[in-house]
Amino acid sequence: MFNPRKILVIRFSALGDLVLTSPIYRELKRVYPQAEITLLSSSGIGSVLANNPHIDHYINHSRKESAAELTDLIRKLRQEKFELIYDAHRSLRSIWIVWNLSGFGLFKSPQVWSINKRSWRRSLLIRFKINFLKNSPPQRQHLLRPLQNSTQQELQNHTELFPDKDAVLAVKAFMEKNNLLPNRFIAIGASASYPLKRWPMLNFHVLISELIARRWPVVLVGGANEKETIQLEKEFPGEIHNTAGNFTPLESAELLKHAKLVVTNDTSVSHLAEAVSTPVIVLFGSTVSEFGYAPFLQESQIVETNEVLSCRPCSRDGRGKCQNPNYLRCLTTITPQTVMQLIPESENKYTDLYED
Repeated sequence: MFNPRKILVIRFSALGDLVLTSPIYRELKRVYPQAEITLLSSSGIGSVLANNPHIDHYINHSRKESAAELTDLIRKLRQEKFELIYDAHRSLRSIWIVWNLSGFGLFKSPQVWSINKRSWRRSLLIRFKINFLKNSPPQRQHLLRPLQNSTQQELQNHTELFPDKDAVLAVKAFMEKNNLLPNRFIAIGASASYPLKRWPMLNFHVLISELIARRWPVVLVGGANEKETIQLEKEFPGEIHNTAGNFTPLESAELLKHAKLVVTNDTSVSHLAEAVSTPVIVLFGSTVSEFGYAPFLQESQIVETNEVLSCRPCSRDGRGKCQNPNYLRCLTTITPQTVMQLIPESENKYTDLYED
């Protein structure tokens, strides 16, 4: 019976995808409780998985390393004598690392488990609208498939994050300073890395106006220098709270834990929120749930256009050019009123939220 004592898991990016790997470490530890698990990830964003009790060691790796630095990394990894390598990325870089750790017949090779990225199925759906992903499992479950194939145990695929004490204190101070109560505010993720995932700014403006009118405090979340969050902060001076770029990913997760719900584009914000058990309303435009990134909490919801668009989906991650004569028709047809209908009444109705 295979019972590895040293396991290397490889996943470099991106932020949301790293969150989706969190079941791997928990379930590996459950199946192999005596194993030491090491995570090889990218510097910076890999910190979202810090403090995970199922990960014993972290190795941070720069994606801009030189050939000499990559060779040195491989040398150090080889010295660890891992018995199992779990490639949860399957990129050219991870494949190169795995190949160099394979032993070449000179020493005992570790077992290698790699995910199937389903890239050709996504490409068929995007380019030719041939859907072989209709009944595919979510990405969380798909990432666990190499482990599931090796055990009779039923694996759990819910995600999880572990904000540390500093994150808890930072968020507590922010909420106290701004008179925010747990479960009594709405978080908004108004940006996205690429334009084909961005709900129009006018729609976010109308939605936020309605939330404020209904006595919902609004908190913007996201990364630094996002023009959408900067613009919204200017449009609602003193009326909303902008945390974009001010919190680390784990601090953002801690903040999202206290939100009533989160309204967001199809981005890492949705994965951060669900990992701390906060329901989300996710706006799907150029992407579709068949890609595997749909929310999983029972209270979470997807909002997408009611129109049948022959161009949709057109992108895996929001990159590219809109192919519709009506720019971003997939997103412009999602109205703020449609989203607002999914948001419960505020319990802050008779409270002055912004008094000193």
